[in-house]
Amino acid sequence: MQEQFDFINSINKTMDKAHKSIKKIRSIKSQLLKFTSIYNQDNLSKLKEKANELSDDLSKIEKALYQTQNRSGQDPLNFPIRLTNKLGHLNSLVSMGDFSPTEQDIAVKEYLTNQININLEIFDKLMVEEVKNFNELFNNNKLNYLISIE
Repeated sequence: MQEQFDFINSINKTMDKAHKSIKKIRSIKSQLLKFTSIYNQDNLSKLKEKANELSDDLSKIEKALYQTQNRSGQDPLNFPIRLTNKLGHLNSLVSMGDFSPTEQDIAVKEYLTNQININLEIFDKLMVEEVKNFNELFNNNKLNYLISIE
């Protein structure tokens, strides 16, 4: 039972990290969308291009981690499940009894966790490098963060 508990706890930690990253991705994409809709000046084309590229890169990570196209109860039949869904399902299967995970469970967990971690590393790199570059360009253009839209 201890092996089962440790296995499930390990999956939960990975899932938690992935879900927190997905929330950050959505927040940043929302901010980038606001930026591109508010600032329409021609001299900001490089910055808007950077915003669009960053948003696209974040979308790729989000789509690898989570199925973003589900809207109704039947959509999972039409769209493939993603990494976090697969790992979550493995978690529920392993928790169904009072036995330790099989070698196959462990292999699947390691594979899915590795794939999630690869995407999270890309996300972390984007946060450190690309978001920083975007903010520097934003500040160099002396743009206002708060704007009254009329």
